[in-house]
Amino acid sequence: MTTLKAIEKKIEKVKANLLAIGDMHPGSLSQQYNVCGKKGCRCKDEENPQKHGPYYQLSYVHKGKSTSRFIKPGYFAEMKKQVENYKKFKLLSQDWIDLAMLLSQEKLIQAKNSEVK
Repeated sequence: MTTLKAIEKKIEKVKANLLAIGDMHPGSLSQQYNVCGKKGCRCKDEENPQKHGPYYQLSYVHKGKSTSRFIKPGYFAEMKKQVENYKKFKLLSQDWIDLAMLLSQEKLIQAKNSEVK
């Protein structure tokens, strides 16, 4: 019975961690520098080209649809935190599934052992 209690305790800890996550968003963030089309622009300087940017981009898939959008520099830190929170959510969810399967397996073993006796 102690194995069941230990697994149930781990599941409760995972649930508590899930509740503490906060705002989240799927995806990944990237930083880009671009070259414009203006003749004579600093980004086209032959000796010392200086690309425009950085521009921050969020790319993600939701409900089967791939989406990409630019993020304003002032909102980048918040979006980075939300992406990290989503990764935590995915890991904790997988932990919960693994533990739930283990709990189910242990219950089946105990039920089988109690029938034998």
